Amino acid sequence: MKKCGLYVRVSTLRQADIKEGSLKNQEYLLRQRIEYKNSLEGEDWEVVEVYKEEGRSAKNTTERPEFLRMIEDVKCGIINTVMVTALSRISRSTRDLLEMIETFKRFGVDFISLKEDFDTTTAQGKCFVTIVAALNEFEREQTSERNRASALARAERGLWNGGQLLGYDLPQEKEKKGTLFKNEKEAALVNLCFDTYLQCGSILTTCKTINGKGYRTKEYVTQTGKLHAGRDFVFTSMRHLLTCYAYIGKTEINKRKKHKDQSKLPEEERYKIADAAWEGIVPEEKFHKVQQLLKKNCLHKHNGTTRLRHNYLLNGGLLRCQKCGSAMEGRSGNGKMKKKYYYYICVNRECRFSVSAGEIEGVITDRIREIAFNDGVMEDLVQQNNNWLRVELPSLYKRRRLQAKELEKINTTARMIMDHLLPEGGGPGAVFIREELDKLGKKREEIEGAVKKLDRQIERIEKKAVQTDLLQERLRDFDKCFGKIKPYQQRELMKLVVGRAELGEESIKIGLNHLSDDLALLYDQAQKSSERGVTRALRHQSGGHDGCPRAWLIWDILALSLRTVRDGHRKICFASA
Repeated sequence: MKKCGLYVRVSTLRQADIKEGSLKNQEYLLRQRIEYKNSLEGEDWEVVEVYKEEGRSAKNTTERPEFLRMIEDVKCGIINTVMVTALSRISRSTRDLLEMIETFKRFGVDFISLKEDFDTTTAQGKCFVTIVAALNEFEREQTSERNRASALARAERGLWNGGQLLGYDLPQEKEKKGTLFKNEKEAALVNLCFDTYLQCGSILTTCKTINGKGYRTKEYVTQTGKLHAGRDFVFTSMRHLLTCYAYIGKTEINKRKKHKDQSKLPEEERYKIADAAWEGIVPEEKFHKVQQLLKKNCLHKHNGTTRLRHNYLLNGGLLRCQKCGSAMEGRSGNGKMKKKYYYYICVNRECRFSVSAGEIEGVITDRIREIAFNDGVMEDLVQQNNNWLRVELPSLYKRRRLQAKELEKINTTARMIMDHLLPEGGGPGAVFIREELDKLGKKREEIEGAVKKLDRQIERIEKKAVQTDLLQERLRDFDKCFGKIKPYQQRELMKLVVGRAELGEESIKIGLNHLSDDLALLYDQAQKSSERGVTRALRHQSGGHDGCPRAWLIWDILALSLRTVRDGHRKICFASA
């Protein structure tokens, strides 16, 4: 008995909405074929399920829920025959079609296409399916190329390729298709959105303000007569509105390739802006101010319309509490006279050790400058840290020798077993001997891994011996460029230079990273006032020039005198080496 699954598909929802349209015609033709088969002697065909794919393209299979449901029914044995009116209804991709046929073959399912009339059980039929599928894919790609070329030509002529747009109405006459007509009421709303963003500098705040006044996105009736109601503004809809060049009477060409390197693209694929066939409704000066503010906010990670209260340089785990070992985070609070206080406080609720943010940041930056420009302080610091590094070497060399001896012992044992104990012709005891050899092999792999790890540690210590001239030069670069870069870049630069700072009641330990040529590159970018170059350089500071992570710190210890001023917060009276 043939348990049939009928698969019907149309590409657009408009086609699906037609009551006596393509979907119904496809199903009718398939049912007619089944009735014909049942009229023949010995044939028994039954329609088990109809899979209706409405408004879905056949270029892939992952975005078609009815197709995926049909494949699941095939695997479960609910249907054993799949019927379509034409091959193009089920797939326009050669690869997807062949994979589908292989799936049908694996589960013993027959595949029937009325138009092509082929049998997938023979080599000739399979070859025919492949050829037809390739032709269908070729036809789809040609159609796609024609549509792209047509859309590009229309855009270069300044015609509108999109759908409904807030602030404009589409023309009713076909002769004026491609132009937009100003909607006075909606145009006022669009300008209100631009003005609100310039005032607050936040897309989400703009959405909240506009929605709070009762405004919504565009409401319109589709060509099929359906009402598309207006909705609340959200981040994506508001950002699209604020960046739409149509509002200044311009049209964007090849917009998807806007952020690619234009010099590497063919002329016809490069991003362009052309004059549109309609008038703008937003003043160009206002539009470009919004674009600059959007770009600035994205780059600085801060709202450009509001004042930056405090730039916590040591946030993100750089500052630690010596008393309990927890991280210290930047916070703020108001005093009795409504004065704003900024401080770092231990995240441990039982500790809550705190210190003034400006003062501890000042101590660390001043100490970096002192190390950079005081030769005596630099030499003492480098000598002390190199001594600390070399103390580790003897113990590592000793562990390396012990591991090497253990490895040699295992190799000797394995050779003795193979030469003297392993019988040539096998035997009952050979299995146990091989098991013992396997254990020795696993142990050898573990020891070899430990030896390689020790070698890497030794190499890292030998490489990380601090060079006075290099460290001093890099710290001077830090001092020169620190005041020339943006606040968020200063935080990233501080992470590049300071690996860890441990604050206690009487001292602070500052751990400086081993600085490579990265900081010199950053300084060059800052000298050229290239903000994007500085940002890019900071984003790639994941390790030193030798490829090792900056895990080895150069420690400097300062004595502090802290005085409690209010609510347990402390101010630094003086600091000395």
